[in-house]
Amino acid sequence: MERIGYNKPRYNHVEEFDPSLQRLNTVDKLVTYCDSLYEEKTNANRTVNFEEAYSDITSSVVRKRFYHGYSLYGFSNNFMAMFLSQMSIDGLSAIVIPDDILKYPYAACSQQSIVFMEILKRKGFLTRKVGFSGKNSGHFCFEVHYNYSWHFYDPDMEPDLSVLAAYNRPSIEFLARHQDILVKAYHQYPMEKVLDIFPNYSYGTVNTFAAPKAIIFQRLTKFFSYTIWLFFLIAFILVRKKYLRLSRNYVRNNRIHIPRVQPGTSPVYYPNYSA
Repeated sequence: MERIGYNKPRYNHVEEFDPSLQRLNTVDKLVTYCDSLYEEKTNANRTVNFEEAYSDITSSVVRKRFYHGYSLYGFSNNFMAMFLSQMSIDGLSAIVIPDDILKYPYAACSQQSIVFMEILKRKGFLTRKVGFSGKNSGHFCFEVHYNYSWHFYDPDMEPDLSVLAAYNRPSIEFLARHQDILVKAYHQYPMEKVLDIFPNYSYGTVNTFAAPKAIIFQRLTKFFSYTIWLFFLIAFILVRKKYLRLSRNYVRNNRIHIPRVQPGTSPVYYPNYSA
């Protein structure tokens, strides 16, 4: 996995990307859109397999919804995560909350997979993370279970769909064993990079969120980023009340006693010897 940068990523005009899909800025909207595409497909062909067709439709939509680049929290939406990431662990501000990822046109491999998996989870699919740890770089994808087997999806690096379809959208295990097919599917990348990344894979737990600790951290820091001013306001009010109470006590204990003055006479002041 490349080191996270804080400059806004730019579209390379090579990946599949449809700017009009930016209107789909929540998972709910994305699910509704995928549902509509599936309905159109079933109206045209009543014999389609739901699991296979819906997975492929979602794959196409997510590939076009994002181009590659890390979406990160900033000062305006989670300044605590941003500061902690800059001061300690690189990547703490890389967004993992699906709806927040969808506020950006770009997303990294893990982020695109998280959104994809969230859609399928809501439709009742079984999914599992697939992590890669090559010598020179890493990667993050996932698999979907349907038709009694696992099927590999990579919305970020965008393998050739026609190659994968020719082998019934195989699993990563199949692709790692048949490296000629793997290289053909990722023909837009150097063969050395493909063979460095993809044969070295590991699975995550089925139907488990891919970044469970990160999402808890980001929800907490996001909450405090929006509400921390309330704690300062409450502290200010309490300190001010205490200050006013102490001021009143001081005035009460140290005030000068002035006798009543009769009309037509001059007042006489007496020192406060009790002070």
